[in-house]
Amino acid sequence: MAGDLSMGVCGYLYTPAYAPWPEEELAWLKAHGADPLWHDWGSRTYLEELLQGVASGSVQQVLLVRLSDLGDQLDEVHGRLLQIQQAGVRLSLVRADGLQTPSTAGEWIPLLAEVPHHLQSRRRRQSQAQSRLAGKPPPGPPPFGYRREGGRYIPDCRQAPIVQDFFRHFLLYGSLRQAVRFIAEKHHKRISVATGRNWLLNPVYRGDLAYADGTVLRDTHPALLSRTEAAQIDRWLKRNQGIPRRSASASRALAGLVHCRACGSLLRIVQTTPSKGKRNGSSYLYLRCQTCRYSLRYAEVQQEVIRQVCEQLPQRLQTLDRQALAQTRQQLQAQLQANAERLRQLEELRQAGLLDEPSLAQRCYQLRAETARLAQKLEQLPPANLTQTVQTLSLLPFWQDLSESERRAYLREVLRKVEVDSTGAVQITFAFDPL
Repeated sequence: MAGDLSMGVCGYLYTPAYAPWPEEELAWLKAHGADPLWHDWGSRTYLEELLQGVASGSVQQVLLVRLSDLGDQLDEVHGRLLQIQQAGVRLSLVRADGLQTPSTAGEWIPLLAEVPHHLQSRRRRQSQAQSRLAGKPPPGPPPFGYRREGGRYIPDCRQAPIVQDFFRHFLLYGSLRQAVRFIAEKHHKRISVATGRNWLLNPVYRGDLAYADGTVLRDTHPALLSRTEAAQIDRWLKRNQGIPRRSASASRALAGLVHCRACGSLLRIVQTTPSKGKRNGSSYLYLRCQTCRYSLRYAEVQQEVIRQVCEQLPQRLQTLDRQALAQTRQQLQAQLQANAERLRQLEELRQAGLLDEPSLAQRCYQLRAETARLAQKLEQLPPANLTQTVQTLSLLPFWQDLSESERRAYLREVLRKVEVDSTGAVQITFAFDPL
């Protein structure tokens, strides 16, 4: 971007090819009267023209955001800075809080001391950007379960089984705390609950790479978690967001789901213990409302909840706009196919010599990031076999054959909330019902 060099105040900004568009810095220069405003992206074509204008005397003041924009090496920056000063041109630095025009040696020293740091930071970001465009892992140690080899992650034969056992236990029981305790007991690997949650959310274990700019690239290395398992984990975590953490990890199927219709508080699950004199007495589970002071038999509430699920779930399925879901699925699949075709065409342009490597890498990176976003949206849609799943969940014998942990898994899949009152009346709200 450039204007006529006949004007006296000229702004110059350099942006590496990998960096985002510097809207804020351009706005700073414009706000301080930079006209013309020269912006180099990757190359330094406009910088040479600026220096020609300085030598010809048509520029009276140069506005910069940082001195390191004048070159890629320290001697380049010093040489061009000296060229501007010897021409009698005033140089000012634009900051977020105003304009700084150094004139004395005391004002120049700290500014010149920043240049080596800025150049080193730029080279580091450029190296990281090149690795990112090539689909290589970000800097830093690899996540637990992987090691670096040949510029990519590969599973570590000693650590990967621990991570996979953690995922299997969580998928089976849906309890994060139990999964953390499980690997501590079986593998003597102690991690915090927060670390376990990070494992569940980390794209690395799904075969993807996530970068600091929020971009995710799919299928960059072998995964420790299949796409189906990852989608199941995402649904588990989404269902558990509105449930207290202890209830989310509790073993009972109704933990964290049952609320009092009168006061809205969450009912606690309490187990009675027979007294010492009643050896033959049996213990019972109760749902207790601490606010309204009443208790309900847990087994009776659970049976009524399951009965209503079997009765109402097929009816709720009829109200879903399955045609709209199918259309959305088809649109996402068509966009994914279109992106795959664009990637193929880019490779043909590269082989024909019609596209340079930096532009090709940047465009491929953008397409792969967009593909990852589309694929994530597709995976978050209800499963294609939703009708068959609903038919199975509508059979009462199916629920009777399940363990308590398995009932909890299915109930949290289909239910958002269960409301009860002191009389034992039950009202369920499905997860896909409108809020």
